[in-house]
Amino acid sequence: MFARLAALALVALVLGMAQPARAAWMWTGWEEFGGSQEECLQSASRQLQSMNFTVTVNPQTTFGWRGQDGVSVRCIAERRVAVIFVHAATSSEEGRVILEQMRSAYKPGSAPVPPAPGRGGSKF
Repeated sequence: MFARLAALALVALVLGMAQPARAAWMWTGWEEFGGSQEECLQSASRQLQSMNFTVTVNPQTTFGWRGQDGVSVRCIAERRVAVIFVHAATSSEEGRVILEQMRSAYKPGSAPVPPAPGRGGSKF
């Protein structure tokens, strides 16, 4: 009996010391875009590079990774839309900021928006 109680106490102690799992957040958004498929992909690529993301591009989507944060921008030029998905492992607020910075890439006359001070400027 004592061995079972000791074992249960040990399990409770170990579980109590375990670090809580970190949550991840997903943000989605879209922006109208009147250019070509290539222009849509390049706008996403330029913005992600300005935010220190590692970028890869395929014919339909631009992907960016920075540490555990990820962004994909699906360009559908024939529908005049760029759909943005943000996976933020660092914080919910970081995900929102990344989404807004990505959306700005599709505003008329836009240039890449640099990361807000203290956000997104470092590689993890």
